Amino acid sequence: MTKQHGALDSIAAAPPNLPKDAVLDLLQCEYGLYGELSVLVSERDQNFLLDTRSGERLVVKIANAGEPFEVTEFQVEALQRLERQQCAVAVPRVLPTTSGQAITSISAGDEQHSLRVVSFLPGRPLEGKLPGARVAFDMGRSLALIDRALDGFTHPGESQELLWDMQRAAEIRPLVRHVPGAELQSLVGACIDVFETRLAPAFADLRTQVIHNDLNPGNVLLTDGDPPGVAGVIDFGDMLRAPLIVDVAIAMSYLRAAEDELAVPAAFARGFDSESPLEYRERELLFDLIRMRLATTITILYWRASARSADDPYLRKALEERGAERFLRHLSQLGQERFLTAVFSQKNA
Repeated sequence: MTKQHGALDSIAAAPPNLPKDAVLDLLQCEYGLYGELSVLVSERDQNFLLDTRSGERLVVKIANAGEPFEVTEFQVEALQRLERQQCAVAVPRVLPTTSGQAITSISAGDEQHSLRVVSFLPGRPLEGKLPGARVAFDMGRSLALIDRALDGFTHPGESQELLWDMQRAAEIRPLVRHVPGAELQSLVGACIDVFETRLAPAFADLRTQVIHNDLNPGNVLLTDGDPPGVAGVIDFGDMLRAPLIVDVAIAMSYLRAAEDELAVPAAFARGFDSESPLEYRERELLFDLIRMRLATTITILYWRASARSADDPYLRKALEERGAERFLRHLSQLGQERFLTAVFSQKNA
């Protein structure tokens, strides 16, 4: 029970609210940086875009006070790992302070917050757009390359308490009461039942490593080409150690471009397979993992609506997109056999 409360607290807490002047003063003192800050929306941290006087663009990330330092350190060292591995996918680069530190701290009243600066990646966010099969293939390939570079990486902060951790999906059950309508509540509850009886017992036998854990369209940047490709991947704040197939399922849960057919998810799977072939047992769990992620998205959205004020910018942004409900219903009507046949027959075509 304690763990559940910790996971809830980590996403229920309001983001830090430090004044721009205080942040700019610290950036000048610790990094020798000068410029202008603009706000970036975040779930539980306080993020800024810094336009420096030299013309460089950087992202300033101030961690929630409830986030343990080892988790912040884990995220930083994972990015450094990707840089050392020369990962073929562009990801944010950690900028050190003038004294060579990757993380510094900033005070807000009685609280200390960890602050770090990372590079700003150019590219157009996929968010709000419908990916075609070619982009989906590149997304799958990019995720596999990131995961391959993270394979073997370990850190004490890799098991952060987070409700977005698929391994603890059963902990959202008490929150299902916030989901409107008996039909949708029942559908979400059925996903949790399957998780407890089928998915959770299988996790111990799956390939497990540190994963990105949040390849949603807002974290995918596109090139300006025609057709476009993946320019980079951002936001490593939900990273943790979990079965590798969970990373695939999370990404595929957002591929809702065409609910009457599955060419786009199949292209994603084909892209991932091109760099990291899925095992048979991973494929067999994929359908229910996608449904569980959709159920989690729905439940946390409605729970958050009851826990945060209506003018919360992250909540307003989340409420604009209700595709998870439609996609969960569609997949549930389709069934596992038809899903797997459609995705993997197209994948192998």
